[in-house]
Amino acid sequence: MEERVARVEAHNEALIASVDDLRADLRAFRGEVHELRTEMNRRFDMMDQKFVWLVGTQIATLLAVVGVLAGALYR
Repeated sequence: MEERVARVEAHNEALIASVDDLRADLRAFRGEVHELRTEMNRRFDMMDQKFVWLVGTQIATLLAVVGVLAGALYR
């Protein structure tokens, strides 16, 4: 009977060690995901700035074309 209890206790200790390792790995993974999200947010902010420039350029071009056409029409 004691032999069985000793075997179960050893197995239990191995499981506890595995769970501790899993928790440590999960903490590391969460840190990596946090770093990745931070990097993605930084890149999205850069893309937002470039998008604003792109839209501004397109609107300026549209206004220039409309101005040229209006000038040609009322000549």
